[in-house]
Amino acid sequence: MVTKKIGIWRRRYFGTRTSLMLTSVVIGLLTALCAVVLKNSVHFIQQWVHQISIAENSHYLLFVFPTLGILLTVFYTQVFRNGDLGRGVTNIIFAISRKSSYVEKDKLYSQMLSSILTVGFGGSAGLEAPIAATGSAIGSNTARWLHFNLKERTLLLACGTAAGISAIFNAPIAGVIFAFEILLVNMPMPVIVPLLIASASSALLSKLIYSGQPFVLITNSWSSDHLGYYVLFGIIAALLSVYAIRIYFFIGDLFYGKKQVYLKAIIGGLFLGALIFLFPPLYGEGYDSVLNLLHKESTALISDSAFIPNAGAWTVVVFAIALMLLKVVATSLTVGAGGNGGMFGSSLFTGAMCGYAFSHSVNLLGLAHLDEVNFTVIGMAAMMSGIIHSPLTAIFLIAEITGGYALFVPLMVVVSIAYLVSGILNHSLSTQKNLR
Repeated sequence: MVTKKIGIWRRRYFGTRTSLMLTSVVIGLLTALCAVVLKNSVHFIQQWVHQISIAENSHYLLFVFPTLGILLTVFYTQVFRNGDLGRGVTNIIFAISRKSSYVEKDKLYSQMLSSILTVGFGGSAGLEAPIAATGSAIGSNTARWLHFNLKERTLLLACGTAAGISAIFNAPIAGVIFAFEILLVNMPMPVIVPLLIASASSALLSKLIYSGQPFVLITNSWSSDHLGYYVLFGIIAALLSVYAIRIYFFIGDLFYGKKQVYLKAIIGGLFLGALIFLFPPLYGEGYDSVLNLLHKESTALISDSAFIPNAGAWTVVVFAIALMLLKVVATSLTVGAGGNGGMFGSSLFTGAMCGYAFSHSVNLLGLAHLDEVNFTVIGMAAMMSGIIHSPLTAIFLIAEITGGYALFVPLMVVVSIAYLVSGILNHSLSTQKNLR
């Protein structure tokens, strides 16, 4: 009754259009605050774990912390969410198509809390899906409290999702494109204005109080003489995308339906801990390792490893290939064991390792002199396109967060190849299972 009166008052004094604009600003700002809390909380826990494990030369603790994080997440899910966390962007799509764009109130905080526990303690997954889900809950519940209709509620839900992507990456254009490409495929273009407002508001506040942009780099121009290498790399990235999706579903099926949730968390957490113990860059999102590649500090990849004493000419390449192949395994173990996170960030990590390994190998063999930073950047977009199946978001996200607008042509070429080949092989099932 109260919300109905609020809706009448809103329409009487502001009108539909103005109230949509004002509400989208509020949603953008609230989502940005959530993104800042999420990133700061995860970084605080990660710094603490790093200090008492790697910095104090107690690497064996990396076996323990990922399991602890997943166990805490499973405990929270069982006690407060009746065993159903409802993770990922797939659940947002389900809310739009089957639940009249209603998102549960507890997702205003449950996605954040569970992902902080999972990723902070070492879960090898991305934070983009949890903050997108949190933003969708903010948009949906704000629309319900203000008594907007179904179409307007769907739009404001998408505003929250766009704001989440915008704040976590400081990439407002990519946030809007993601909402259109994934959530609002049948919406007319005029609805882009509230999306732009929400996304811009979120990016602005995130920028003011916390640097939400994980990568800061101005990429170089590209040489048309290397077009053949870009095409070849696009095919390799597409095949790697197929591998990643197969591994994700295979490991997910191994865990699916197992009723002993705590035993599942312990088993998955210990396997994950073993991988992180051997390959420390698999810890958490892994964006620090990507940033090292973009700053041409590739030897930093092995700096925390207790088993690699020196970096030979091919040592880092082999290590990057191992990270490339094992990241999806680590993410699958994280999610399958009961943790919260998505493949969004993992696809960026995998693509960066693939791009670096490919270009550095070509350079070491003397076949050409490729710009390794450019291939690292383009690899991120290619893997996101092949795995998540959102090519436009991949192009504009990478262009925004790395200053890679000079690479638009090779970005479009490689992303298109990865998207098409992955689609032909019918392994990008982004709406059927929870990849994001």
